[in-house]
Amino acid sequence: MPYAAELTSLDVRLRVRLRRLVMFRSIVVGIDRSVHARQALTQAIDIARTQQAKLTAVVAYSTVMPWGPVSPLPQSAVDDFVSGIKADAKSIADETSSAIPVEIKSEVVLVDGDPAQAILDQVEAGHHDLIVVGSRGRGDAASLLLGSVSHAVLHHSRVPVLIVHVPSAETAPATP
Repeated sequence: MPYAAELTSLDVRLRVRLRRLVMFRSIVVGIDRSVHARQALTQAIDIARTQQAKLTAVVAYSTVMPWGPVSPLPQSAVDDFVSGIKADAKSIADETSSAIPVEIKSEVVLVDGDPAQAILDQVEAGHHDLIVVGSRGRGDAASLLLGSVSHAVLHHSRVPVLIVHVPSAETAPATP
């Protein structure tokens, strides 16, 4: 049946061409409670939808006490601190999972660690080909002093990074 063979060959060629049109197959997005992260998630969802890509959201948290050993704390205070941090991270993960449309293949990953490193580690482990992160727009000087997830990810990533900015009230265009 030469006709059936021609159709099969045509089908294979069309599939190869369609694959070439897809730019990203697997996207990772960093999530926290900020408006910048929510905007990054919105952009990541749009890209995942148009590219028919898998979407992985990374919720990183730290159970390291930020103030260090100032004075001995009762173990119950430490336990309460750690459980509160974990509960907050789980809540962010649940909200993120609910925000992603069901037609998009997705997962939400909780990581106890540095957010930038958690995103970069996820990219390596999951063979992702795009990172989407929000930026607070602090600039180089403030980022150097305060730290910046988007800066760290951008400078250490081996895959493309989309940094999503949210216009401030001062920079947003005026509406007539």
